[in-house]
Amino acid sequence: MDAFEVSAELTRLILGADRLYRAGKAAGSDHLDREGLVPVHWSPLEPEHLDDWPEVIARLTALAARASRLPDPYQRDWLTEQSLAVANLARWLSGEELSYEEVVAGTLRVDPRPPSRTALAAARAARDLALEAAGYETFAAFRHDHLVSPGQVEEVARELIAEGRARTERLLPGLRLRPDTIGTRVVTGTAFTAYCDYPGRAVWINADVPLTRPELKHLLAHEAYPGHDAHMAHRDALVSSGEMLPDGALVVTNTASSVQFEGIAERGLDLLGWREGPLDALAWHHERLQWLASIEVAHGVNTGRMSHAEAAAFLRDYCDGEEAWIDARLRFATHPLRAPFVYGYWWGGTVVGAWLRRVGALRLRQAVSHLYDRLHSPSTLAAHWHEEGEPLANR
Repeated sequence: MDAFEVSAELTRLILGADRLYRAGKAAGSDHLDREGLVPVHWSPLEPEHLDDWPEVIARLTALAARASRLPDPYQRDWLTEQSLAVANLARWLSGEELSYEEVVAGTLRVDPRPPSRTALAAARAARDLALEAAGYETFAAFRHDHLVSPGQVEEVARELIAEGRARTERLLPGLRLRPDTIGTRVVTGTAFTAYCDYPGRAVWINADVPLTRPELKHLLAHEAYPGHDAHMAHRDALVSSGEMLPDGALVVTNTASSVQFEGIAERGLDLLGWREGPLDALAWHHERLQWLASIEVAHGVNTGRMSHAEAAAFLRDYCDGEEAWIDARLRFATHPLRAPFVYGYWWGGTVVGAWLRRVGALRLRQAVSHLYDRLHSPSTLAAHWHEEGEPLANR
């Protein structure tokens, strides 16, 4: 069995697990309730018929054993890790008693411990230094001066998306974007600030959450260009042409690819060299603080060491959190499926950012190919770049 056969079987098994999950899930009113295990896919493969979770786990475990014997190092490591990650997800969904930390570590493949007080204090200090550098004493004052009014959100979003796409086409020419530029849709009452509806061709923006222009710029680079829409379009084209393993056609919640998926998006402005001046720096450090604090409250609430009220108070005090944002973030962090995924954003920015600093600007085109052309876990991103990406002088 070669890697494409292993990947195709993995794809069918994941689609079958998604069908099983949806069949046993009561319809919910929130978008996250309707997403399933596979929020987006463009695979032509049919789901495997799976009767129950023990069958899912057994099939994935056997597939991981076959994947571990593949000769190509990247294909072996990636397909083994992803098979085991989805098997861990299936174990959790089957009702097996796994701790929150075991689920995070087994699916996202990152350290599941909460951030230390030192790390949280450093993130707050970095945000406050950025605030001072931007000429503000409080985050509220910055928000007041740069807030995008609800009536202007769509117009500003369209402008930023257009500029992001133009920069992506110019600076990252290897990416295969869809011919149509993604649009916008303003929504309310969601558990996310923004969302990329790739099939529906719209970035959804939560109008309940107040956003400054620099924050909206970061979000749209994340959701559109060169983030999720660009990333999914590129993978769509590669899978269709047979240049990427078949499981590249799936976006799966809580698996080994989650950190890479969010990391590309979080580092979108860096990939474009579009983080300009102190206001963009402030928005970035505030975003990092928000996601690190979100890991703290997700871990606290899901392990029972923090009440919902305590989590809300922490986000309010530590992040200058606005009430609609706090409500959305806690709904996300306590969602029955999405709760572990909270780790993906901070860790994604950290893992992909550290790797981009390592490869250097002169090798950006090679780095973008490595980052977008294959699915990666946090470990394979770095490990297999070393194998494939020796300095040009050594080739």
